[in-house]
Amino acid sequence: MVFWLLVITLPFVLLVGCVAVAGTLAGQPTGDAHRLSQTGDTTGARPQSTEATPATDETAAEAEPSQAPAPEPAPRSYRGVSAKVLKLRKSDWTNVWLVSFTHRGTSNFIVEPLDPRGAAQSAIVNEIGTYKGTVLLNEEDGSETAALKIQADGSWTVTLEPLSMTRVWSGAAVDGRSDDVVRLDPRSSGLTTVNARHSGSSNFIVDAYTENGEENLVNEIGSWHGEVPLPDGTILVTIKADGVWSLKKS
Repeated sequence: MVFWLLVITLPFVLLVGCVAVAGTLAGQPTGDAHRLSQTGDTTGARPQSTEATPATDETAAEAEPSQAPAPEPAPRSYRGVSAKVLKLRKSDWTNVWLVSFTHRGTSNFIVEPLDPRGAAQSAIVNEIGTYKGTVLLNEEDGSETAALKIQADGSWTVTLEPLSMTRVWSGAAVDGRSDDVVRLDPRSSGLTTVNARHSGSSNFIVDAYTENGEENLVNEIGSWHGEVPLPDGTILVTIKADGVWSLKKS
């Protein structure tokens, strides 16, 4: 028997939980900056003075050695068949990852992060049959994922990549199929609206990340199109969809 599972996420605004991701994508420091990898956005950087300042004994004593940023994690790839608890390297537990999945099967494909105590968190993928998509992992401050609990009836692959490998949305429009994550380059500025379109039968959810957190833009079921405002300073957008989608700035 195939159990059809459909998760409907209500619209919400999170202004705290996802600040680490937004801050990192904007090139801004956060309390957990060591967890994240930079994506190359330097629009918020200030120019450095080129004038030399003579050093004194007092200033030399107060000077602290600069700390080099932690290197971004290398991509990880895994594959398997059927149900599996995929244990991650301990050094990867707190990294914010861009995670791509594939599944070749006919029944449920569900992926739930497990914390270091083995407690299951909200599913990051919950689909039926063949699947291919990309989602975020550990985007909330304090998140730790020790393993991924995978429910599948066919073969699957998992690829973990640093945020620097996020697909870039640099022009007026971007499109795709299924779940995805895109990074705006440059980030949005001022009043910007987006025409969103989805051709599918299940959830169509679009969320925007700024330096202040996450904001839900679209939360619909099935085929849909409409215009929504894009928050000022949007750096990253996540899309949950089961069909073809497009986003076009207007």
